[in-house]
Amino acid sequence: MADRAGVWGPRRRLRVPLPRLAGESTGSFVNRLAHAHELELGDLLDRVGTGRQPVNPRLPALAELYVNRAALDHLAMLSGRTPHRLQLALTNLQDRFLLPGDDPARWQWPFEVREGYVVRCCDLCALARGVCEAAWLVWPDPWRVCLRHRRFADDRRGQDPHVVRLEGLPEVVRAHADRVRLERRFGAAGAELFADGFQVVARWWEGTPDVWSWTQRAWRAGLDARELRTAPLVVYPEAVQLAREMLRYEQSGARTRAARAVWVEEVQQLMAGWGLEDVDGWGELAQWLDHHAQPAAAPFADGAGGARRRVLAVGHSRLAESSGSLRERSCMV
Repeated sequence: MADRAGVWGPRRRLRVPLPRLAGESTGSFVNRLAHAHELELGDLLDRVGTGRQPVNPRLPALAELYVNRAALDHLAMLSGRTPHRLQLALTNLQDRFLLPGDDPARWQWPFEVREGYVVRCCDLCALARGVCEAAWLVWPDPWRVCLRHRRFADDRRGQDPHVVRLEGLPEVVRAHADRVRLERRFGAAGAELFADGFQVVARWWEGTPDVWSWTQRAWRAGLDARELRTAPLVVYPEAVQLAREMLRYEQSGARTRAARAVWVEEVQQLMAGWGLEDVDGWGELAQWLDHHAQPAAAPFADGAGGARRRVLAVGHSRLAESSGSLRERSCMV
């Protein structure tokens, strides 16, 4: 007997268990669930509930699926999990993302993700989990780096390559590892400093994308040097190094005019060493210094240990969020 109960829900679970991918989007999971049972995506969604958007086979790569509680129950039964375990596995099935109304079961596939972005999963990470088809993750930023497999992926659909191999960009791999260490040692403060460094250097790229080192990295990655998706990848090393300089400034506690001038001069010397001597970065550096003019009430810890939360300058904390995308975590708004 065919199991096509629509809004009344499935009568039994589907037969093939699905490997779990940490951070996977609901749309990606449902797409894989359909394929595992030789169903079209729309046929599987008929078992979950009714939806407002026409089903496009490319939707898992473009946007995200949202359901109400009754549809969550149906999806849990289809996948052979309890609703609670499915919510733990898929972030966008958590209560705060559920559609209002418990009955009848329904779903929506809007073209805007409520929080974050849908980013391609590293193909080797997926394969290691037994997933042999394209999969997508919900990520705070429109791009991510897999350090284990040296892959860069983003949310730019229809643009090749979908996943960029980083074997030819060892400096980017080192930069990402350095960022991970920074954030592990200094927690949210480290993440916010990297966000500041990244936002500053990204602005420099927007004004002068033809810097030799940046164009060289783009070409080695097989990307267009002036394409917007190229920026996060090519500026990564300078962004991490600038974040380290920002950390040094925060740790020093000095906020005098002379201290500011010395710091800017030292950063500009670094910029020359990076091949950015023709980039006019004064405006962004001055803006960052203005936001960090008044130190936090408690001294910034040196990261040598202890659970005390490290707080950045007052002006930064007023403008930056403690979580979210790089743009949201930065004071460079």
